[in-house]
Amino acid sequence: ALEAEMETNNFLFIGSYRDNEVHSSHPLRAYLSELKRKEIDITEINIGCISKEDVNSLISDIFGMPQHLTRSFSDIVYKKTGGNAFFVILFLQSLWDEGSLLFSLDSNTWKWDTDALDSREMFDDVGLLMAEKIRQLPLGCQHAMKMIACVGSKCDELILRLFMREGDGSQEGPSTKRRKHNIDGNDQLLMLDFAVEEGLLKKDDRSYIFAHDQIQHAAYSLIPEDERGRLHKHIGKLILIYVSDDELDDVLFLALDQLNRGAAFIEEEEEKMELAMLNLRAGEK
Repeated sequence: ALEAEMETNNFLFIGSYRDNEVHSSHPLRAYLSELKRKEIDITEINIGCISKEDVNSLISDIFGMPQHLTRSFSDIVYKKTGGNAFFVILFLQSLWDEGSLLFSLDSNTWKWDTDALDSREMFDDVGLLMAEKIRQLPLGCQHAMKMIACVGSKCDELILRLFMREGDGSQEGPSTKRRKHNIDGNDQLLMLDFAVEEGLLKKDDRSYIFAHDQIQHAAYSLIPEDERGRLHKHIGKLILIYVSDDELDDVLFLALDQLNRGAAFIEEEEEKMELAMLNLRAGEK
């Protein structure tokens, strides 16, 4: 690895991880210990929650108000969020969305009800707040976000179209059925604009990316546990149905990941054999 190459000069590597997710036996811990053993200079910066003063400073800057006027409000925000910077921003957005935080055109300043905010239910974690925010989106957008969450933290638009082609189509001929599916898929993608506008998703060229992994987890948590396997199976089958033969290898691992996660709901022997052959094909790549 370049990080451990002693003869490489003028090279700076910056990495980040959550220490609560990297246990003592995690491979990263062993690798960091190895770098230290080789006397590679490592600077560790622990980023924790921001202080009550910093929360007030942040809110003061956002509101364009002196800090002494935002103190009572920021104290409540700090108590509800614990100083988690990401949570602070989400909490402010949720207050705005529900009308608890308003900008008065008459006084040209921000207004809030301190007593009402102080009695507001405190969320246990960011995920619960995110789940509540997702539930406020149109149902079609919620469904699309759940589908993407099944795939991962991001999904290419072309792949997304493969498993967003849903519709009855039982009364149409082949060409009409295909056209109906395409329209439905486009509608689903347009629905995602709501999530992009709310800052839950980012659109990067031709990919949709969750703005934070907690948002992906929240979207996935909205799928009932007993339905997740069926949905993974459904996504995998749709990808295989609509992908062209010459593009199958490009999406094989993704389709298999979905089918394997839904393997408990594959009951037909023919389908089980097909899945086994696809796994063999992937193993040989």
